[in-house]
Amino acid sequence: MGKSKSGKMVMMTAVLVLSLAVSGIAGAAAGITTMKKDGMELMNLRQAAGMYGYSIEWNSKDRSVSLVYMDKMMDDSKMMDDGEMMDDGMKPAGKMIKVWIGSKKIMVDGKNVNLNMAPALYDGSTYVVNTVIADYMKPAKDMK
Repeated sequence: MGKSKSGKMVMMTAVLVLSLAVSGIAGAAAGITTMKKDGMELMNLRQAAGMYGYSIEWNSKDRSVSLVYMDKMMDDSKMMDDGEMMDDGMKPAGKMIKVWIGSKKIMVDGKNVNLNMAPALYDGSTYVVNTVIADYMKPAKDMK
């Protein structure tokens, strides 16, 4: 029984290491600048925002970055992808993300989310952990 748990732990560790390596390669392949801080890879937020269609705004007072994704708004007479007409109140929703430099808490669509590392400034650019991009930004690109 002890060997079974040990084998599972080794397998889980290997999967984690590979997933971290692949996410770093994916970011570099996508053309997003990365940096290392405390052994973790951080990605350039402005580059990711541009890649996935977000507008970005810096607030120097509270040292925060606000990201807004707005899909093309459809008028009520347009058809949805499944061929159904949109109701009067049915418009694609925007996605909003706010990060604060030095804080592990971010806000995604009005909900607080905790990160494992706070966003950081480097050479005048904001860098964030891949989780912000992979889990909270990329899905907005697929919204229709």
